[in-house]
Amino acid sequence: MADPREGEPVAAAGEIARRLFADARVVIVGGSVLTDRRTPMSDLDLVVVTGPRDAPYRHSFTWGNWPVEALVHDEETLRAHCADNLARRWAGIPRLIAEGALVADQDGLGTRLQTEMRHRLAAGPAAATASELDAQRYGLTDLLDDLTGADDPAEIAFIAARVLTKSAQLALLAGQHWQGSGKWLWRELHDHDPGLADQLATALPDAPRLGAVARAVLDRTGGPLRDGYRVTDPRCP
Repeated sequence: MADPREGEPVAAAGEIARRLFADARVVIVGGSVLTDRRTPMSDLDLVVVTGPRDAPYRHSFTWGNWPVEALVHDEETLRAHCADNLARRWAGIPRLIAEGALVADQDGLGTRLQTEMRHRLAAGPAAATASELDAQRYGLTDLLDDLTGADDPAEIAFIAARVLTKSAQLALLAGQHWQGSGKWLWRELHDHDPGLADQLATALPDAPRLGAVARAVLDRTGGPLRDGYRVTDPRCP
């Protein structure tokens, strides 16, 4: 389907930078809109770095026919935000910076940030700890029990969605790969293990088949975990 919006995303982002963020040190546009995954619904994802500010914010608005999501930080809060993302194995904003297009860079900070994020992403996420893997195994084991025992179609649908998500997250964690959510969970898993990504996606409507795929993920990552699992600070999986 052709994109009905006029103008290219980088040109539109440049106009936004000039009109709304003229004093910004850095403006970067990135995300799906710069790739062959662009759709008529793709928005302009902007990272804007200003001088020191009281607090960062996210601003959603429309520019012409473009939906825009602007994440506005100063250098200190952006670095803290990226560090938190990377520590949680979440590549979203670091990747947007690394792979995006610079439309404003007053003092070279944008170039430095891109170089830094590219190096950090190339290094990959930290390996999972034993406790992290156990928590994910326990959560998926519990969900599979629910899926096996459920007979209400509505309950099965909601449990199955969780089983799919948890299976993907566990596979990525065990494989020392970046995490994601929504479409990015699919993209990260497909990058890591295309076969598993396809198996999970096509098994979702078939609960027994989905359960078999999820159990295979468990078997590859240490097996089901229920009896003897204990944590001193239990949290929702």
